Amino acid sequence: MRLRHLVMALGSVFALGACSNDPVSSSASGIPIDLLPDFAVSNASEVDGGGIGAALLPDSIKLSVEQKAAIEALHDAFTAAHKADFDALKAIEAEAKAARQAGKTRADVMAIMAKAKPILETLHTAFAALQDAIWAIYTPAQQAWIDAHRSRICGPTGAPPLSDAQVQQIRDLRQAFADANKADIDLIKAVRDEAKAAREAGKTNAEIQAILARASAAMDRVHAAEKKLQQDVMNVLTPEQRARWCVVRPHGMRHG
Repeated sequence: MRLRHLVMALGSVFALGACSNDPVSSSASGIPIDLLPDFAVSNASEVDGGGIGAALLPDSIKLSVEQKAAIEALHDAFTAAHKADFDALKAIEAEAKAARQAGKTRADVMAIMAKAKPILETLHTAFAALQDAIWAIYTPAQQAWIDAHRSRICGPTGAPPLSDAQVQQIRDLRQAFADANKADIDLIKAVRDEAKAAREAGKTNAEIQAILARASAAMDRVHAAEKKLQQDVMNVLTPEQRARWCVVRPHGMRHG
């Protein structure tokens, strides 16, 4: 479930499937069909939505209410701008799964999945820009911590493949996270907007801080939920998958 891996793997697997004349290898039964990037399900991609580690920042440099709200606003805009792309990927994925269930050949299924490649390439570029925008919100101390503690970056083969059942479990976990924490995230954004208006109205720093403090408990709950989500996702994996786990993220490759 990693965007760059999907873009690269789709072309290579399609080529292998199309070239195979062996009756066994031509079967589509073993093809993993997972076209939706993590962030198409919820903003919990890579736990913090940006995929660059802020969810695990220590308390001494954790995100402020204003930073968290600004990042959520970026995600909201990104999701709205690419809704048509996400819907198209869902349709292609459903078509490919239906073809596989109907006993179509590997080449038939891969021809359907190949329709996703230009969409994924567009999303890859857009997601990299989103990550750059998120990175600019972090303080130098936060950036330094993330750079020092980033997860292992995937090589050319990408992250370990997941079964259809694992993919669905992880999607369900991310969606449950989004649903369960929506009220707190909405509160954080509302408090940030109120603080911004107060600042523009010339209110004192003490008054602004009092406004921001109203989101403190919500921030703590979301932070704890993000950590739990990460652990829940890891629990879906087999020991071998956990040992090979890595992340593919444009930020990590461009700023590393």
